Amino acid sequence: MKLNHPEIIFVIFALVFGFLMIFITPFNQVPDEYAHYLRAKEVSQGKLYNKPPEKMTKDELNTNTYNFHGASGYSPLMYTASGISLKLFPDIQLIGRFANLLVWILLIAIAINITPVFKWQLFFIALLPMSLYEGMSYSADSFSNAFAFLFFAYIFKLIFHEKEFSYKKDIPLLLLCGITGALSKGIILPLFLLPFVPIKKQKSIIILSILSAVFITSYLWSSNNYLATPSVTHTELNKYFIIHSPAAFLIILINTIVYFGNEWIIGVIGILGNLTIRLDRIIYYLTVTMFFCSIIFIPEKYKIKLSHRITAGAAFISYIFIICVLLYIMFTPFAYNKIVGIQGRYFISALPLLFVLFGQNINNKNDKYSEMFKSITIAYIFLLLCYTCFILYKVYLV
Repeated sequence: MKLNHPEIIFVIFALVFGFLMIFITPFNQVPDEYAHYLRAKEVSQGKLYNKPPEKMTKDELNTNTYNFHGASGYSPLMYTASGISLKLFPDIQLIGRFANLLVWILLIAIAINITPVFKWQLFFIALLPMSLYEGMSYSADSFSNAFAFLFFAYIFKLIFHEKEFSYKKDIPLLLLCGITGALSKGIILPLFLLPFVPIKKQKSIIILSILSAVFITSYLWSSNNYLATPSVTHTELNKYFIIHSPAAFLIILINTIVYFGNEWIIGVIGILGNLTIRLDRIIYYLTVTMFFCSIIFIPEKYKIKLSHRITAGAAFISYIFIICVLLYIMFTPFAYNKIVGIQGRYFISALPLLFVLFGQNINNKNDKYSEMFKSITIAYIFLLLCYTCFILYKVYLV
């Protein structure tokens, strides 16, 4: 029997295990959940924007009673579902979790359905414990990660699907996706693959126009909105250090990757609770192995070119570099020898780039194992989520 609809299995698993996680996990036991809950509350009350103190007038500063928190500067777009649900049911604290989970499931199910490639790999990463754990929470990552998967799926469809690019439909959709990504924690990585979309006329102008709209949107929002930074951080000094001592910063960057790299991989798979609940170490090793096996043993019929791989690899490395630079500027105490604040969960949205980098084309050797490994992938994800829920149950309910 051929397994051709992973989106259906995804929906079933996500509903069952997502609801279990909601009921097992107490409120505020997901990373930064309380700050995101406060932002969702603000959105439910119509407060879509928070002017930073440095842009307030003297009268505004004197009369301002607002308490800034870690999510104060985030776009209301990521809190639409939780905000509306809290508006309708303000006395049910967990209602936003249910709303976010359903939107998360919908976006990823559409993503798996529309992409002509990497369906099973997308199924796999979407149901990693950390991904689902954030998906069922108030976290802005619930929307941003799901949207990232959908955006990648749409780009994959444009690149690999044997259909002509539609100027009337695809340009507005690309623009909408780009602007949405810019307002969703900067989810613009899929745009790195935009040059491979088969646009026959005015390709450069179209790409430049989309990128300009995306970066202008991102700049306008970030430069005119509140940005949370710890009191011990000196952002201007950190910027000065990066610009004037790039070699010294590179050493700090390498030290950080060497010291925290393994922790980041574990964090992608799942460090739950308030980053205090770990799975058994063998689970992390098995999951990494299964991830790469899913790429190797479930090959694609569409040709993945060397240029695709190089671009995807460069984009992934660039993403790591940008995350490190931003976290150094915003969260690292001046003159500290490592970059602090980076968590593995920050890299979930970039994982589809690894599909392109390591993806296999069908040949006589790997195709015969494809259907069998799809079944193995389903079984592994099922057992992994059963184990995860059991660990959460032991921590919170026993």
